[in-house]
Formats: sequence, structure tokens, C-alpha cells
Amino acid sequence: MKRIIMFIPLLLLVSILSQAQSIHLEYSEELSTDIATQLSLKLDNKTYLKIDVQADLSSKKTAVFNFYTAKNGVVTKFDMGIPAQMSGISIKNKEGISIEVMMKQQQDSVALSFAVDGRVIDLMIPRNYKISFPEGRTCSYIPMETYLDQTMDVNDEIPIFAVTGGICGAMDFMGTPMFTQDYCGLRDKHLHPKEWVNIENVFDYCFYTIEFH
Repeated sequence: MKRIIMFIPLLLLVSILSQAQSIHLEYSEELSTDIATQLSLKLDNKTYLKIDVQADLSSKKTAVFNFYTAKNGVVTKFDMGIPAQMSGISIKNKEGISIEVMMKQQQDSVALSFAVDGRVIDLMIPRNYKISFPEGRTCSYIPMETYLDQTMDVNDEIPIFAVTGGICGAMDFMGTPMFTQDYCGLRDKHLHPKEWVNIENVFDYCFYTIEFH
């Protein structure tokens, strides 16, 4: 009986510590700040995404962003050419950080601007990304959520969003062939973006992750 009494508090302690270290992401497409006036992209012809990363960051000092490209079925980490410790964003709010992204698409490329907790950092991350459109078509790309089924914590490399055209396809509408793009179908698979290359008709895309040190 004594063993049981001592064992239950230990389980509760482990559970509390685990919850304190877990990561929770909240996404919003509604522009709720004036950060657009500071970012290098204007509000016209753009898309916006806000990511609130909620976690106990009391043991961490910096947040580091990573950029990945997926081309022809191969995922590659992009070398920004600067050491991780120099690219780190100082963590001021120990309960989490807020990331705002603005994207503009022009012909075969997209440009991205970033702000973290209201501070513009877009010079530290690749801003222009060339896209190979499927079968020579014009494809609409968006910054999209990267929901995962598995629980992640502050020691993981966490995908925060992707730039993608979704699952591309074709359909016949009253005898007229039409090109289709299914964004929600891709997002709702809840797969890590590294695995999207294994999904049929998902073409070139890129995605971003965050790490805490």
C-alpha cells in the first residue's frame, strides 16, 4: 500500500513536467496587428498567417528558424550561410512567441516577410523562393498550417508553416477539363511536411521549422 501511495505522486510529477514542456500552436489568418506597416511586403495581393507558439520557454534563450525546400520528391535543408547561434531570436516572453508571415506571389516565385513578437526579421530568412509549377501551369501558393498528430515539446524541431499549392489534380466540369488544388486535403492529413513528397500530386513546396536553444 505504501508503494502505491508513493508511486502516484511520481506519476503526477512526470505528467506535470511533460505538460509544461509541450508545444501548442495556434493559427490565425485575421490581421490583428499593425505589423504590416513594418514588413517589406504591402497588403495588396498577399496572404497573411499568424502563428502563436505557446510553451514554457523558461529554460530556453533563443529561437532559431530553419528553411526547407522540397523539389522533385527530395527534401533539402537550406543553408542560410550563418551559424545557428547568430541567427537566433532572443526569447523575451517565456510563455511563447508570436510569428507573423506575409507572402506575395509573382509569376514563378513567392516573397516572404516575417515578424516575431512584433519585430521584423525578414532579412534573416530567404525571402524569394522559385517555384516550379506542375505541368507548366500557373499555381496559387499559400502559407499553410502544419498540423501534426503527435505531441511535440520544446526540445523538438517544430514545423510551423509551409508554402504550398496543396494537392494538385484535374477534373472534368461539364466537358471542360479543369485544374484543381486541394489545400485542406493536404493540411488535414496532419503529416510532417517532410512526408508530403510521398503524396501523389503534391509538387514543389517549402516549409519552415523552429528550434529553441
